[in-house]
Amino acid sequence: MPTDDIVEITLDTVKDTVQDGDIVCVTEAVVARSQNRYVTVDELVQDLRCKLSVGEEGTLAVISPIVSRNRFVLVLSAIARAVRRGKVVVQLSVPYDEVGNQVMDEDFASSRFRLKKTLGSLLEVRGNTPQMNVLIREILAALKFQELGFTVTAIRKITGKGIADITLHDPQGRHLVVEVTFEDMPGTAEKVLRIASDSEADGALVAAVDLQTREIAIVDAAGLLEGTAKPHVYPYSDRLALYDARDVITLGEIGDRLFPHPITGIDYARMYAKAIEAEGAKCEILYTNNPLAVFNYGHIDGIVIGAVHERESLKNLFLSFGTKTPMLTVKDVGPGPWGVIGSNVSDLEAGILKLLPDNADDVCDTIKNRVEEATGKDIEVLIFGDGAYKDPDTGIYELADPYPSIGCSAGLRKASLRQGTKLKLLVETMFRQGRSREEIAKELATRPPSRDSLGTTPRRITGILATMADLAAGSADAGTPIVLIRNFPHKSQGA
Repeated sequence: MPTDDIVEITLDTVKDTVQDGDIVCVTEAVVARSQNRYVTVDELVQDLRCKLSVGEEGTLAVISPIVSRNRFVLVLSAIARAVRRGKVVVQLSVPYDEVGNQVMDEDFASSRFRLKKTLGSLLEVRGNTPQMNVLIREILAALKFQELGFTVTAIRKITGKGIADITLHDPQGRHLVVEVTFEDMPGTAEKVLRIASDSEADGALVAAVDLQTREIAIVDAAGLLEGTAKPHVYPYSDRLALYDARDVITLGEIGDRLFPHPITGIDYARMYAKAIEAEGAKCEILYTNNPLAVFNYGHIDGIVIGAVHERESLKNLFLSFGTKTPMLTVKDVGPGPWGVIGSNVSDLEAGILKLLPDNADDVCDTIKNRVEEATGKDIEVLIFGDGAYKDPDTGIYELADPYPSIGCSAGLRKASLRQGTKLKLLVETMFRQGRSREEIAKELATRPPSRDSLGTTPRRITGILATMADLAAGSADAGTPIVLIRNFPHKSQGA
C-alpha cells in the first residue's frame, strides 16, 4: 500500500528463510505502490499540453502503441483530453503490435493491402484496355465484399485459383462463389449457379460493377432468378480515396468488421476509438506499418510515440524524415524516470495510473543492506517487471515494461552476461569419438573455454532472473510479490 515500508516488509518476509548467495526478487508493483507512484489522467493532460505546446483544438498523432486496456487506454484518454476539441490520429502496426498482440487478422491485412496495391497499379496502366477494366471490376467487388464481412479466398484471374471470378467465405463460414459483370445480371446468375453446382459451393452471388456510375450491385443468384431477391447497390465514389492509400487501412473503410483479440476477445482499435471519442476528440485509426502516413490525414501539432521498445528507432525515423513537429515518446510523458512506460491502470473510472518505481537500484541496495544487518546473510536484490518471454501458444511477447529488471543491487549490476559452451554438444561429440563416461567427465572438468566452441546465447543475468521471478509470481495474481531464487550463479567470476 502507499507509504508502506517495502524494506521492512521484504525483510520480514525472507529473514527466516534467506541464505548466503540468495537473490530476493520483489515485483515492481509493490515497490511502486510503497512509493506512492501514481499519476492521474488530468496530470498527464497538463504535461502533454505543456511539453507539446498544443491546445485543446489541436491534432495529435499516436504512433505504434501496444494494444492493451491495462497498459495504454488511460494514456490514450489523456492524449485525447489534451485535444478534446481537436483530433487524435492513431497509427497501429499490423497485424500485431510490438509485443505480439493481434491488431488485425493477418490474412485480412495481407489480402486487403495486396488488393489495394493491385487496384492502384491497374488504374495507372489501364488506358483504354478493356481487359484491365475486367480486373478492376473484380478487385473493386472483392474490396466491397471484405467491407461487408466476407473473406476473399481467391480471385481467379489474379491468384490463379478457383473456378469463379471470386471465391468467398461469408461471416458464417459458408463457401460462396461470385461472378462479376457490368450489365447482364440474370445471365451471370445462371452462369454462377452452374459453377456453384460443379464446385459444391454453399451459395452463389452476382456482383455488377459500374465503373461510370461508380456503383456495385450485389445479389444472391438464385434469389434473383426466382424473383425473391433484389440487388443491393453500394456507391463507391467515396471509397476511392481510401483505396488509393495502398499501405493504409482505416477503421472507417472496414465498416462493422471486428478483429477481436484471440485471447481477450477485445477489438482494441475500436476500444481505442471509443476512448478517444469519449473525451470529445475526433478519431482516425490507421492500420499501417508506415508511421509517416499520419501526415496524410491533416496537420499534426504533436506526436506521441506509443511504442515501448521501438520508441527511439521510431523517433529517429521521424527525425530523418525532417519533421519539425514536437514529439514525445511514452518515456517523456509524465514523471521520470520512465514516464508512462510500464504503467498500469490503478483506477479506470477515476483515471489513475500506477507508474514504475523510482530509484529502483537504491531501493535494492537498501533492502540488501537491511537484510545483511538483520540476518548476517550476503544476498542480492532485484526488482522485476514483465518477464522477457514469448508465449508459444498465444504468440504474445509479455515484455511491456522497458526491461525485465527494473532495478537491482550492486552485485547484480556488476554481473557479466551469462554465456557458456554447449555441454550437450561436447558430450555427444566425445561419445561418438568412443570416449568413456569417465573420460568425458574428466575432459569437461579440465577443458578451458574456447572461442571455437559453439556457445549458448549470451543473456543479461538480471533479465534471466527477472523473467524467472515473473513466471514464478504469475504476474502477482497468485499473491507472490516476492520470489526467492537460490543456487543461481550470478557473480561476475562465476557467471
